[in-house]
Amino acid sequence: MSQVILFWQHRISLFFLFCFLVVFLPLRKKTRWTVLCLAGCYGVTGVMECVFFLYGQYELPVFLTLAEIVLIQAVPFAIGRYRDFRAMFVGFTGAVYVLAGNIACTVLCLAGASFAVNLFCQCAIHSLILGVLVWRIRDGFLESLRNEGLRWGPLCLIPALFYTAVYATAMWPANLYRNPENLLGVCSVMVLMVVSYIMIVQLFTEIKREGERKRSIEYLENYAERLKCEADLIQEKELEAALLRHDLRHYSILIHSYLDEGREKEIRQLLKELNEQISETTPVRYCENLAVNGIVTHCARRAKEKRVRFEVNLELPQKIQVNEFEFATVVSNLLENAVDAAAKTEDESQRFVTVSAHGVKGKLILCITNGCGEAPEISKSTGLPLSREGGQHGYGMQSVMAFVRKHEVLFDFQAKEQVFSVKMLLQV
Repeated sequence: MSQVILFWQHRISLFFLFCFLVVFLPLRKKTRWTVLCLAGCYGVTGVMECVFFLYGQYELPVFLTLAEIVLIQAVPFAIGRYRDFRAMFVGFTGAVYVLAGNIACTVLCLAGASFAVNLFCQCAIHSLILGVLVWRIRDGFLESLRNEGLRWGPLCLIPALFYTAVYATAMWPANLYRNPENLLGVCSVMVLMVVSYIMIVQLFTEIKREGERKRSIEYLENYAERLKCEADLIQEKELEAALLRHDLRHYSILIHSYLDEGREKEIRQLLKELNEQISETTPVRYCENLAVNGIVTHCARRAKEKRVRFEVNLELPQKIQVNEFEFATVVSNLLENAVDAAAKTEDESQRFVTVSAHGVKGKLILCITNGCGEAPEISKSTGLPLSREGGQHGYGMQSVMAFVRKHEVLFDFQAKEQVFSVKMLLQV
């Protein structure tokens, strides 16, 4: 087999491996750094392979293969957002993905196909498989990568062992070109690999669905709890109103008595007290949307208990386009985090929470601002605030981000000068 074909096989495989990484790995925002890393790795490995392939070698030495593997598998850590086993899993999976095209290319070479046909078929197979993967599993795969709780370390063994099995059968110590009888074993391993990855993808899909079910239950439980709080508040106000109605007869007697005696000042004072009591028995209505109003009412009471100033300015319609239960849960999580953060600071001027919402050209802008004693810790992998209790994102932030991704909501936050603010832009 021509060394030129071997060289270009490796070059094409690495190119498509990098395409896989770009598509299936959440990248850091520095595009120039990504291009530089990919180009540098491609150039260095090209020089290494050129020295051996184009100067009489039919296969790469083991030490050179190991050096290439280390260099290539370092790329996901350099360009990816994740710096843990998730990057390793994507890197190993990319290496396994290009094996199918390489084996097909080998079969064509053994069948006597020409140089042009060989490389064209290899590119076509790589492109076809990558297109199917993007079409069928990319969204679920990226969603699963966000889950830091999965056992990514053991999962890395699956693509690593498959790659090792194929390499040991097809390349070293028995070269497939010199021992074509190993082709059946290689193809069997490839089929097993495809079946295994189908099961892995199904597992990821089921985990995603389970997460969605849990979030749906959380939405309903949260909404039901807040509605109960609002119902309790209404019941409390109704009781106060009943007591006030009972006392009105006494107020009426006093007012008539003061009128007979001409005591105008006492009458005014009595009417003032009566108006204050009436105001206290009237439930506060923050907005027209029932779900959000219940959430804000609950959080306002919680802020009062924690001696946190709570300011509300909501222009929210009764009906919104997104699921109002989910939106109410998001508002609840953000407001409760804001109240808790403001309550922890000793500085009285920082013990505040403000929430506002208003429409602009068919969209709703939600803004929540609170004082905080110190800026929250930000995750290097996700760029989101971490929970101070657990060291990871709390369920509240996970729920918020699930809502943001599901409804394609614009989400932003910033912490500056002991003030933390969150903004969301969504359709109404």
